[in-house]
Amino acid sequence: MGSVRRTAAGFLAALAALAAVVLPGGPVTAAPATGDEVYAALGVNRVAGDYVVLVDVSRSMREGRRYERVKASLRSFLAALAPDDRIALVTFADSARVVHDGPAGRSPDQVVGKLPPTADGQHTDIGAAIETSLRLLNRQGRPQIATVVLLTDGRHEPPAGSAYPFEQGYAWNQLAGAGRSLRKTSLNAYAVPLSGSTGAPLLARVYPGARILAPASIDRLGEQLEQPKSAARAAKARSVLGDDVTHGIQVTWPAATGRLAAGRTRLEVQLRSTATRIPLVVDHLAVRSDRPDLRFTVPAGPVELPAGGTATVPVTVEWDAGPRRVAPMSQVTASTTLTLGGDVGSPWADVLTGDLGLTFAPRLDGGATRVSLSAERGSLRWWAVGGVLLLALAGVGWWVRRRRLAPPLAGTLRVRAPGGEERELPLAGRRAALTAGSAGLPGYGEVTAARSSAASSDIRLVIRYSPDGSAAGRQAGTCGPGETVELGGAAFTWRHAAPVRRGGVASVSGTAR
Repeated sequence: MGSVRRTAAGFLAALAALAAVVLPGGPVTAAPATGDEVYAALGVNRVAGDYVVLVDVSRSMREGRRYERVKASLRSFLAALAPDDRIALVTFADSARVVHDGPAGRSPDQVVGKLPPTADGQHTDIGAAIETSLRLLNRQGRPQIATVVLLTDGRHEPPAGSAYPFEQGYAWNQLAGAGRSLRKTSLNAYAVPLSGSTGAPLLARVYPGARILAPASIDRLGEQLEQPKSAARAAKARSVLGDDVTHGIQVTWPAATGRLAAGRTRLEVQLRSTATRIPLVVDHLAVRSDRPDLRFTVPAGPVELPAGGTATVPVTVEWDAGPRRVAPMSQVTASTTLTLGGDVGSPWADVLTGDLGLTFAPRLDGGATRVSLSAERGSLRWWAVGGVLLLALAGVGWWVRRRRLAPPLAGTLRVRAPGGEERELPLAGRRAALTAGSAGLPGYGEVTAARSSAASSDIRLVIRYSPDGSAAGRQAGTCGPGETVELGGAAFTWRHAAPVRRGGVASVSGTAR
C-alpha cells in the first residue's frame, strides 16, 4: 500500500511539474517533493529508532493460520526498517520473553526466525508483555524515538501467579506511572487487535496517547503495521529538523542603498537561507516605498535557495527628482523606507505540514531598509558654461579692441637721415623696423600705427628711434598722415595711401613741406 501511495504521489508531482511548464500563466516553481524524497534528504535512515513488538503466542493464534500470517507481516515490516533501527521482539502467553533485542539488520528472516515455530501458550498475559516493553525502553543507550506495537487476538487472561491477575489494580497503576515517566523524543504506541474482542486497549492505560487500531482481518495486518512504521519515520524526520521550520530567508541590502542619487541605481540584494536542512523558494519579489517618485524593477520568477545557500537579486531603483532649478546650487533631499517582500515557501511544504504535522511559515527577514535620497537639481553646470562663454566673449572683445587700437601699417615712410640722405620705407604689417638696411639710419627704431580710441577713425604712426640703438637714447613721437616728425636728428614723413579728410575736403596725403 505504501509503495502504491508513493507511486501515486510521484505521478501527481510529475504531472504538476509538466503542467507548470506547458501551460501559460504563473511562474514555474520547483515541483513538490514526496515524503520519500524528504526523508532521503534528511537521512532519516541514519537516525536509529527503537521498536518493541509484542507478539501474542497463545494457542488461539493458531486459528486460521493467524500466527503464520503475523510472522509474514512482521517480515515485511522489518524489511522496511533501517538497518540501524533497534528491534525487540517480545513473545507473551503464559509469560513474557524477549526473543530478540538488537539491530534490525539487513535480514528480516533472521529476526523473525527467533520467534517460536508455533503458538502453543495456554494463557494471555498482556500485563507481563507491557511491563517487559517498559523495561526495554528504560535501558540506557536506547534510541530516543520509540515505537511499541502490541499484536494480540485475545483478552488479558494471565496464568495463576501473574503480577497482573486482573485488568486493573495496583500493578497496573504502577505500570501507568512508569509509562508516564518515560522520557523520549518521540514515543508512539499501537495496539493491533487481530480479532473482534481483545485486550489491546490495555496498552493505552500505560502509554498515553496509544492508538487502538480498528480490528482487522489478519490479511490486512500489513496495512495496519504501515501506521507505526510511517509514524516512526515522521518522528525521525522531526527530530532531524529540530527548529529548522522556524527559519527563513535573511535579506541584506548593499551599502549603496543608504544614499541614492537621482536617476537609475542598480542594487545587488543578497538573500541568505537561515535554514540548515530545508530548501526554500521565494517568489513574487517586489520592492515597496511610500514615495510615488520611486520606481523599482525586480526580476520575475522564483528564487530557489538550498539549505544555508545564498542568492543575489538585482534590484533597479529609478528616482525622478524633478526638473532642474535656476539656482546654481539647489539640492533635493528626502528619505524613505524600502521594503523587499515576497512569498517564501519550500518544495517540502506539503510533507512538512501534512506528513510531519509541523507548522511551517518561513519569513523574509531584514527586507526593510532606511534610505536617504539626495540629488543636485541646480543649474551650476549651465552657470559655469555661461561664465566660460562670457569670458570667451570678453577675450574676443579685448582681442578685437586691441587689434582696432593697433591697426596695420599702410603707405610709405620717407626717412631723412642726419646726413641728408633720404629713403622711402614701404609700410606693411603691424610693425616696421628702422635700421641701416631698411631706412639707412644708424641705431635702431620701430614704427607702429595707433588709434586714440576704438571708435576713432584717425590713425597716427608711433615712431620710436634711438640713434645709438640703446633704450636710454630712444625717442618717441607720433606722426599723422602727411606730417613730419624729427627724432634723434632724423626726419620722418608719412605718406598715407588712403584719403585723409581735412577741413571737410578729401585729399591725398603727401609730404609736409
